[in-house]
Amino acid sequence: MTAPLLNTKLHRPPIDRIHVHRPHLLERLGQCRHRPLTLVSAPAGYGKTTLISSWLEACDIPGAWVSLDEKDNDLRIFATYFVSAVQSLFPEACRNTQRLLKSVDLPPLMNLSNMLLGELDRIEQPFVVVLDDYHLIKEKDIHNLVSPMLERPLRFFHLVIIGRRDPSFPISAMRARAQVTEIRARDLRFSLAETESFFNQTLGIQIDAATTAVLEKKTEGWVTGLRLAALSMRQRTDIDPKLLEPHVDAQFVMEYLFSEVFSSQPPAISRYLLGSAILDRLCGPLCEAVCEPGAEPFACEISGWDFIAWLKKENLFVIPLDTENRWLRYHHLFRKLLFNQLKRQFSAEDIKALHSQASAWFADNGLVEEALQHALAAGKADTACRLVARFSPQLLNDQQWVRLERCLSQLPRDQIERDPAMLLLGAWLHLGRHNFSGVTDCVERAEALASNLSPNTLVNLEHLPGQLETFKGSLHYIAAEGEKALACLQRSIKKIPSHHKRAHLLAHTGQILAHQMIGKLETGLSVYQKAMDRHINRDHNYHAMFLGKLGLANWVDADLIALKQTAESILEIAKKAKQSGISPFYGLYFMGIIHYQRNELRYAEEKLAEVVNAHYAASPYNFAHSAFALALTHQVQGKPGRAREISRTVVSDSIETNSSDMLQVARAFEAELALRQGRLAEAYRWVETYQAKPFRPTFRFYMPQLTAVKILLAQDTADSRRRAAELIDELHDFLESIHNIRFRIDALALQALIHDARGKHSVALEKLTAALNLAEPGGFIRPFVDLGPQMTTLLKRLIKQDVAVGYIKRILDAFSEDDHRLSSSPSLPASPSPRLRLSISQRHPISKPLVDPLTNREQEILELLGQRMQNKEIGGKLFISPKTVKKHLDNIYGKLNVSSRQQAVEKARMLGILKQ
Repeated sequence: MTAPLLNTKLHRPPIDRIHVHRPHLLERLGQCRHRPLTLVSAPAGYGKTTLISSWLEACDIPGAWVSLDEKDNDLRIFATYFVSAVQSLFPEACRNTQRLLKSVDLPPLMNLSNMLLGELDRIEQPFVVVLDDYHLIKEKDIHNLVSPMLERPLRFFHLVIIGRRDPSFPISAMRARAQVTEIRARDLRFSLAETESFFNQTLGIQIDAATTAVLEKKTEGWVTGLRLAALSMRQRTDIDPKLLEPHVDAQFVMEYLFSEVFSSQPPAISRYLLGSAILDRLCGPLCEAVCEPGAEPFACEISGWDFIAWLKKENLFVIPLDTENRWLRYHHLFRKLLFNQLKRQFSAEDIKALHSQASAWFADNGLVEEALQHALAAGKADTACRLVARFSPQLLNDQQWVRLERCLSQLPRDQIERDPAMLLLGAWLHLGRHNFSGVTDCVERAEALASNLSPNTLVNLEHLPGQLETFKGSLHYIAAEGEKALACLQRSIKKIPSHHKRAHLLAHTGQILAHQMIGKLETGLSVYQKAMDRHINRDHNYHAMFLGKLGLANWVDADLIALKQTAESILEIAKKAKQSGISPFYGLYFMGIIHYQRNELRYAEEKLAEVVNAHYAASPYNFAHSAFALALTHQVQGKPGRAREISRTVVSDSIETNSSDMLQVARAFEAELALRQGRLAEAYRWVETYQAKPFRPTFRFYMPQLTAVKILLAQDTADSRRRAAELIDELHDFLESIHNIRFRIDALALQALIHDARGKHSVALEKLTAALNLAEPGGFIRPFVDLGPQMTTLLKRLIKQDVAVGYIKRILDAFSEDDHRLSSSPSLPASPSPRLRLSISQRHPISKPLVDPLTNREQEILELLGQRMQNKEIGGKLFISPKTVKKHLDNIYGKLNVSSRQQAVEKARMLGILKQ
């Protein structure tokens, strides 16, 4: 289901058969095409649209058109039309911007603007985009999206803005830089010769020069006034003499001429004109549906298409919206005059009846937003809710999240609160944002309302029971209640109507994860395969989504071989169906984390960077966990600064999107990175406030509770070791109970380290052996290497016991690769514990002196820095100002090639400049 009006608003209005050629204006437009902007600004009825349409028709470069209206005062809607217009010329252009616009939450304006500008600049041939009726746009964010296209002119892009007043751009500055071509009302007014030519074409007769001159002066060359005069003359055979009197102004001429033209029409035509005044666009059958308030549709004296033909024949201010001339619209000014007549002749209730008739027609023809608009204008909120409920399966099936949210936002809030179907649509939107507390709230309220509805009501909302069961199953899964989740999801399959594909997708993909949670993955895979074969029906989009959920199950099962096959299938589908806009990001994310776990860091960086660089085009969770994996990849590669930068991006993104759940995970990952980089105080502060429970199932790359265990272990106190042991034991038991093999590997490996530290060496080796047994089939390397050198001791003991010798040697080789990277990196990151620092310095004694040695004063400051003194304290100790201390610190950072106080101290200790 595509957005209504998308096609009609992207057609350039054709040139009217009665058209006065204006070569001087066309020449001026062509000569100034090299400038970034052409601004055509004049009041209504001056022929602005006709001029630019005729110029584009004769132009030797491609041009795209967007006809704007008041409903386009939404950044996402406007940008979608703009991108669609560009893609009408260059189908492969702006694909990443298009993905951003389809996401549940828009990225910050700057990110959207930069993405769009970059993709427009990559188009390698000249083209024109016309924004017609831009004066209707009042949204500041839209102006801020368009303005950079003019401030930093693109190589081949030319923008034409048509409107009744100047847009809020720096036109004066652009005029001074010769960057704008301006066509104003004075340029568009018909000259005496053009007025004479117009009347000759319109009437087919020569009118006297005196009348022509007076009308030209009276209307000041205003095309609409001239056209009304011509219509009046066609019906009267002459012009009313009183209109030519000196005291009669142009506004009176317009009102008089309109009344005269309107009043002379046959009753059937008048009824059509009045009834259609409520419509943004017209077609024959729609005009029949609203030809008279309260009348039966299609009961008019003439057909709707006969009325459309009459409008075209009379040249009565209609503008075609498509090449087939199926859809048209009135000139805005003419529609306003018609609507004024409608309000004079009919009551408010009659006008509501017209809106109700229009709503029914739009609904019958599948145009939900226009049906909703007219239902609300008719004062029928109940009807509006039923419309949204009726069309919601299709909106969900096509992932039209934005349209769904827009429809819901138009409904009265109290109406939504009383309607379980509307509440469940809210649950879908919360689910798309991974806001599970919001899902829970909507589902609980919807279920309470549904229990009090009559059976007949539920029949009318046939999709409600199945959706309720599906959501309840999903929430049971989140609560780690696998059996309950599976039971709900299995019941939901029988209750969901076949046409509600999105609910079927959630139910079926939820089943495979629920089967896996209860240890019956093979059964789940069998059920899943049958469901996929039945529901994808050559639908590439649904095939990719089914595979995305399968990949999550592969990951939790620690089956990297199967996950790789799944990822490759997703990427292949995305490649084949590129025109459908199918996202490759799930596939790239899966490939990236596979490569990271197997220590194939170059390939991991390549795949993960594609997701992270797309940022807002990827789903929030794919972006976040790809960013976590990429940050760790950079950390291992000896690029800690880049790792921290990426980590901060996830935190910022979570704050911008108001995602509290994701923000907690992002903060946890910051602590993980702080631990790995030796910023221990930061890591310790986080763990003291972190609430590890309740445990939740996870099927993504990163699990915060594991970070908490590592930090407690690094604190190396009796209490922290006890807390670490208790937490990891509970976590392991939980992971085992939900059959999460992937994170059991990490939990077992951490248990091995804890038992070894406590002197329980045989138990430690048992735990490590169990971890290796789970990890070896998938070829996992990083879960062991990321735990540091203490793990090498345990692994070497297992080799002596002839346990997994070949596999362990591959892991030990990865340790050696890490050591090489650390020793050759510009800034050796500090380690998470004294024991680890000692082991690194023993393996890699560093005796090479600094290229630029520290001065005595810098050495003094460094020693005080090692005592955790602040700049003011250091200054007081050495009798210098804090500003001078800062200058010395900058020199120290440069000589040590570090960027922070903590890094400077750790690097100095590693080099032997400071004592441990």
